[in-house]
Amino acid sequence: MSEALAKRLFGFSLAFLLAAAMFGYGVATVKYEIWPYSAITGVAQAVRSLKEFGELVPEGRRVRAQDDWSRESFTIHTPEMIEYGYYVFAGWDSENEIHAAWLYDNQGDLRHTWPIDYYALDPDGPSNGGDTPHPFYLLEDGSIIVGWDAGDVMARLDECGEPMWTKDGVFHHSLSRAEDGSFWTWRGDQTAYGHYNYMENFNPDTGQKIQEIALVEDVIARMGSSSAVFGVRPDHPFERMERDPDDMKSFLTRDIFHPNDVDVLYSEFAPLFPMFEAGDLLLSFRTLNLVAVIDPDDRRIKWWSHGPWIGQHDPDFTADGKISVFNNNTGKGRSEIIKMDPMTKEFSNDLFDGEVSFSTAYKGKHQYLPNGNIIIVVPGEGRVLEVTSEGDKVMEFNNLSSVSREYNEHVFNAMRIGLDYFQTAPQCSGSRP
Repeated sequence: MSEALAKRLFGFSLAFLLAAAMFGYGVATVKYEIWPYSAITGVAQAVRSLKEFGELVPEGRRVRAQDDWSRESFTIHTPEMIEYGYYVFAGWDSENEIHAAWLYDNQGDLRHTWPIDYYALDPDGPSNGGDTPHPFYLLEDGSIIVGWDAGDVMARLDECGEPMWTKDGVFHHSLSRAEDGSFWTWRGDQTAYGHYNYMENFNPDTGQKIQEIALVEDVIARMGSSSAVFGVRPDHPFERMERDPDDMKSFLTRDIFHPNDVDVLYSEFAPLFPMFEAGDLLLSFRTLNLVAVIDPDDRRIKWWSHGPWIGQHDPDFTADGKISVFNNNTGKGRSEIIKMDPMTKEFSNDLFDGEVSFSTAYKGKHQYLPNGNIIIVVPGEGRVLEVTSEGDKVMEFNNLSSVSREYNEHVFNAMRIGLDYFQTAPQCSGSRP
């Protein structure tokens, strides 16, 4: 073999090996979602956004409306089933390019707007890259408390959206009012999606912490062999993270709990739940499909169930002695509201035969009203529904995009309140319609 031929064969072999290695790494990149998978998917999402909307829109912020969604912002389907009161909806205001909350009366008239500007509270921007609010609560003086799953601050804002206090930390997913007027929320150690998360009880007047319960240290580590309820041993090598996981592989290996709610059993409902006591905490962990009740004093787990919900949010104690769960039913095409008797674990889907259909793979809340109606927040569709106890439409809010009425913009929360809720009706000279 001549020297020239040998060099050519060596070159061909080297090129083949390099091509094979690149192909193999490409397969591994997709299969295991390693670098540069997140960069590639980011570019792909940007291309899809430009093709669909003609502009860069964060994933999940805008969705094309389906044929049976109203193309009005506020629609009353069954006037005789509407009670007097107000609705507050919170989402992305595409016209003003800012998150906001809107107060509507029961006739569908817009009465007030709260701007929610993350960068006014944290000029450096969110270290985890997300400025979409999630925890939200409207107070009787017209102020709101708001937090961010991927932000670095929680705040109470007045009627004009100006901060009354701010509180550093990753306070995420939910805000639940205790019977004494304090609030419970989740606080993540640098990230909402890490191993170390804390249930924090705080004073809404100042934001000051009252007490804190550590998921790993106070609950799981004390459970011994029962920690298997959380899918781990108490000696699991828990790790602290500096920020949100940046690719799906990291989420799968690190987001092993995904706590997304902490709710309180009021003394009014406590007699309906003989297994529990007033003040017990109802918890939700999306990754585990787990809903559980703990004693906040001794951190003992009193009850738990893995399913029948999938990727659930917002479990609530209800007036019929059941636990009601927003079942995202992720990956199954339709979300549901599931109610379970904690004594027997028998469950029902009361809205199954109703006319309403909704689906969101992430987030979601529901609220039972005095007349039996249910408010359902559907972030993945950019809308909020009020339905009867049988699942028929009463009211529908669609967060219409200013770009085109073919689209809805993201909603992240909503509340229904009575006419006598406010000390004085919220007003602000700078309030925008």
